[in-house]
Amino acid sequence: MSKPEQVWDQTWHWMADDIVYNYKKSSTGSALQLDDRTLQNPVLLEIEELLQANQRSLRDYPSMPYPEDANCPSYLDNSLILAELNYNNQELRSEFKHLFSHMTDEQASIYNQIVEVVNKDEGDMFFLYGYGGTGKTYIWKTLASSLRADNKIVIMVASSGIASLLLPGGRTAHSKFKIPIPVFEDLTCNIHQGTQLAELLNQTSLIIWDEAPMAHKFCFEALDHSLRDIIKHNSKDNKIFGGKVMVFGGDFRQILPVIPRGSRSDIVNATINSSYL
Repeated sequence: MSKPEQVWDQTWHWMADDIVYNYKKSSTGSALQLDDRTLQNPVLLEIEELLQANQRSLRDYPSMPYPEDANCPSYLDNSLILAELNYNNQELRSEFKHLFSHMTDEQASIYNQIVEVVNKDEGDMFFLYGYGGTGKTYIWKTLASSLRADNKIVIMVASSGIASLLLPGGRTAHSKFKIPIPVFEDLTCNIHQGTQLAELLNQTSLIIWDEAPMAHKFCFEALDHSLRDIIKHNSKDNKIFGGKVMVFGGDFRQILPVIPRGSRSDIVNATINSSYL
């Protein structure tokens, strides 16, 4: 075949038809939106697998695109990733446009700073402090609608079940990250390499943790230990939270970690700002 790239350009949509079908069949709804780049990668992975079985590779054809990561697992069987991608991009863009247009200058500055770090994919940690009614949840929703509209994965959790209900796609931190109970020093989450949850965290662009002051510092440290262990980018192995962008929020004037029969100093020592993080 003298011009494989022409055949690819004319036929890749057909090859992707069953991929789209499987995505929508496995997801919780039919609104899943996938751009061309997202669809092409699993098709290229399938082609690369077939070629390697015959001692060939897409690299033998310089005019052909190559999958972004030929060793990464396909998303087709990962229901957790499918669920996080199961959003209507057009609706999200409209929602973001509305939310962003009503932001204050301070809120917009916070939003821009976080999105800039997410786009650089260098990892960082933020804490948004403010009492109830100052617009923290508004910023969370704006961040989520913006990034999810670009098919980026945003995990939103809260320390309490009530708070998680206010977050789009929100869960409690203990449920999402499988944080054991009770917590203690040097704890790790029940997340194992190679599982769907581990792969989801690998592909996540942003993690938002609301009402963080309510949780014991060992909860955050457990997630830090686990992310450092499962994140696949060797250059980020020693970075806090495996090089993921983490955004915490809350008000230290509200409920702090509950320490049975603990003294004031015990409670203060259990808060996130007493952690090595």
